[in-house]
Amino acid sequence: MESSLTFNCRHRYPSGFTLDASFEAGGKVTALFGPSGSGKSTIVALIAGLLKPQHGLIELGQDVMTDTESRVFWPPERRRVGLLFQDNCLFPHLRVRANIAYGIHRRGGQGIPLERVVKTLELENLLNRRPKSLSGGEQQRVALARAIVAAPRLLLLDEPLTAVEASLRDRISLFIERVVQELEIPTLLVSHNRGLVDRMAAQVIYLENGRTFASAKTSQATASQAGGIAADSAAGDR
Repeated sequence: MESSLTFNCRHRYPSGFTLDASFEAGGKVTALFGPSGSGKSTIVALIAGLLKPQHGLIELGQDVMTDTESRVFWPPERRRVGLLFQDNCLFPHLRVRANIAYGIHRRGGQGIPLERVVKTLELENLLNRRPKSLSGGEQQRVALARAIVAAPRLLLLDEPLTAVEASLRDRISLFIERVVQELEIPTLLVSHNRGLVDRMAAQVIYLENGRTFASAKTSQATASQAGGIAADSAAGDR
């Protein structure tokens, strides 16, 4: 189906760390779950086209975006993947409206109506402000809006709550859930937040030492595996 993702890649860093992972993800929300340094952010970078694997295959729907055997490697702008890192990377010289609209500009004016995204994330009162005047939670909502307004085929959320004030994490997680549900964007979620994973993910992929070693429905997930491998800190993740 259109939203299905097939990932099978091997990538070795000069430091010696090696990612050798494979999994399939359907629609809705799939979570990548594992300790810091297990390779979760490497997988995100490979899917987004920010990193080229030494060996591997990445398919989204019927499209082969990466195939090292056939020398296929789509650049990031062709993949139509929305990406939200821990660091929101907003443009400091642009106001909120212009930051969000940049996502539509990249799609040649096509995407989800900006007004709908702004309403969903409750950003109406922030449109004329600059990023430096926003709280961490507000900045993260703006970055999420920019990622989704281009109508991505897949949304990649890499530790979306890490940079948010602890007091606002529950509220921001509710915004993320609302976006995924209302806009029906297939999502790959990287998170150490077990509550967020439990609430959002229909499937959980476990990673440890660069390898996928289990896949489960959310109902089976944190009860059987999460306690041993979860941590609330994302420091040092690859």
